[in-house]
Amino acid sequence: MGSILNYIVDIFRGQSMNNSEVTKDLITLIQDKDISQAMEMFQNRDLEVLEAIQEYDPNLHDVMSRPNKLRKGREPYKTEKLPRRWQAYINEVALFYLLGQPIRWSKNDPDVKDEAFDAFTQFLKDTRFNTTMRQAKRIAGAETECAKLYHIYRNEETNKPEVKVVLLAKSLGYTLRPMFDQYGTLLAFGYGYYLKEGLNTVEHFDIQTSQFIYRCKKHNKGWEVTTIVNPTGKINIIYYQQEKEWEGAQSRINRDEQVDSKSADTNNYFADPKAKVSADVLESLSDPNDVGEVIRCFGSDSVFEYVTPPDSVELKRFEKDILKESILNDTFTFNFSPENTKGLGTLTGEALKRAMAPSYMKRDNRKEIYEIAVDREKNLILAIMKNVTHIELKAKLEALQIDFEFSEPFQEDIDKKWTAIGKLYNDGIVSLETAIKMLGVTDKPTEEIKKILEEKQQNQNNNESNKEDNQSSQNNTSAGQGNQRANRGEDNA
Repeated sequence: MGSILNYIVDIFRGQSMNNSEVTKDLITLIQDKDISQAMEMFQNRDLEVLEAIQEYDPNLHDVMSRPNKLRKGREPYKTEKLPRRWQAYINEVALFYLLGQPIRWSKNDPDVKDEAFDAFTQFLKDTRFNTTMRQAKRIAGAETECAKLYHIYRNEETNKPEVKVVLLAKSLGYTLRPMFDQYGTLLAFGYGYYLKEGLNTVEHFDIQTSQFIYRCKKHNKGWEVTTIVNPTGKINIIYYQQEKEWEGAQSRINRDEQVDSKSADTNNYFADPKAKVSADVLESLSDPNDVGEVIRCFGSDSVFEYVTPPDSVELKRFEKDILKESILNDTFTFNFSPENTKGLGTLTGEALKRAMAPSYMKRDNRKEIYEIAVDREKNLILAIMKNVTHIELKAKLEALQIDFEFSEPFQEDIDKKWTAIGKLYNDGIVSLETAIKMLGVTDKPTEEIKKILEEKQQNQNNNESNKEDNQSSQNNTSAGQGNQRANRGEDNA
């Protein structure tokens, strides 16, 4: 073990990077098995993450800690505690706009054979890329961070390397510890977790660099470190970090929940009719707990009237409307309530986008984060394929150039786009090859063009053949009619 760690230190000493000192300090601590001190070198965002989790979980909202009201000689009145899931709604809408439709992948170089691109797309399916991408975005929007670990292992049955994607997040039992240099480059990534081993729960902390993976396990006497050579040459973790999707609206969300809860208390208090009566009227009632159908009042000052709730309905409705509007506007979230979407059925394309402009603005803002992350994930997948799972395709994978784009959330926009592309082709503005690529309906545009031209040629041949058959039939008919006329002439003669 000591020789391996010395070898690691020698490697990093030879690197000419601005972050070399930081990296060497980390490796030195790992070599000394001082993992607790090494953990201090990583970025720690636990406070921000825990705050976001508390706001996201309705059971942890401030309104749940409303004190009950004490009553003399009676049990305390249990105040209503009505949290709302504004945070989840805002997060799901943002997820829908960015990843409501799967990311579209395309091959940038048509001259490269399709075998490598087919293997890439199959890798995405095998690792459930679309599903894990949505899960990671949902968690990051709720907790401000999430990570995807590409765990490489050997299948004992087939004896072949395989890959499994594991989500890492605080809510899933992991602590995330990224390490960046001053330029935002990811130097290393650590993640902590606990495992049950026999009767004990053991703390683990794994560290990944581009060259080595360190699996660290804590014992009573210190840390045990196992070093593994990283076969991909890249950190096999994709880290997503963003602000919480409801950023800036938490105070108004708290107020909205308080208004609902206090209104419920008022309704509870005045749910049963309450009457205001003078003493002489009260004495005339057979049972003070009942209000009779006939009330006898003896004096001019006698009083009997029902008490109405001391509440301003209009003022409360106004505040609720303002809170709802401000929460959605402040978070750039479109309101998908039935009342708000009634008039959208007739809108298409750009008109629909303009109506939902705030959510599209937020989508573009999030693309600034996730385009970088997805591009890095693409490069990581290619590195895994070239060096681990598809070594036989290494040369083709190195020559493969792949592009991607986030799909439009509404399918109708795609249909309109296809119509526009078809018009461009019919008007002679773009070639057939360009039109096929723009449509994106096939991963093999060259083969699709070949099939289209073959079918077009076949149809043309069939039309020409039909014309010849029709012409031949007409000639035969004309010849037959001529023979009939000749025969009639002979008969007349």
